[in-house]
Amino acid sequence: MPQMILLATNISNNEFDKAKSAGFSDTVIMKPLRASMVGACLQQVLGTGKKRQLGKEMPNGSTSVRSLLYGKKILVVDDNVVNRRVAAGALKIFGADVKCADSGKAALEMLQFPHNFDACFMDIQMPEMDGFEATRRIREMERTANEETNGECGEGKIEFHLPILAMTADVIHATYEECLKCGMDGYVSKPFEEENLYQAVAKFFETKPTTTTIVNS
Repeated sequence: MPQMILLATNISNNEFDKAKSAGFSDTVIMKPLRASMVGACLQQVLGTGKKRQLGKEMPNGSTSVRSLLYGKKILVVDDNVVNRRVAAGALKIFGADVKCADSGKAALEMLQFPHNFDACFMDIQMPEMDGFEATRRIREMERTANEETNGECGEGKIEFHLPILAMTADVIHATYEECLKCGMDGYVSKPFEEENLYQAVAKFFETKPTTTTIVNS
């Protein structure tokens, strides 16, 4: 049977479940169409693109993304249901425990202290509150928490800092500077490719030896 992909301008969770029951694939392409989104969905449905070699070494000799992300709790923030599913699916392949938020405001609620997320992948363009503003507010919450915690301890020994990576299909230099200015730690291009994903997260997560379980850092 051919793979069927649903095109929609808007879709609820109930409608999505009905589409899956009718034989559509586990992905939806939202209109208006964007080439990057169509490409990402086709890669997911047809299994094309770069093959992920889980548990093997990268070409540069470093260990795989799985050794970095396995067991890590990651928040994916995107207002587009397709983007969320594609990003979450890619991260879950590498063993990450993924939760999703559909807006910057929802992300702020999920990241109230104390939270146990290890990293956040943040879309830049979202209505009401974009990724830049959401990141600025997250950093403000962290600064407040650091001041309160360190004030009680008497010494500045504790620093809350959640790694936040912008998710975008096209990063120009000016946008990258804005990512850093608002407090983001970098960016990862969509759709995710293993080597680029490794480069984005390697500086945050210590490489662990291959074992049956990996404890969160």
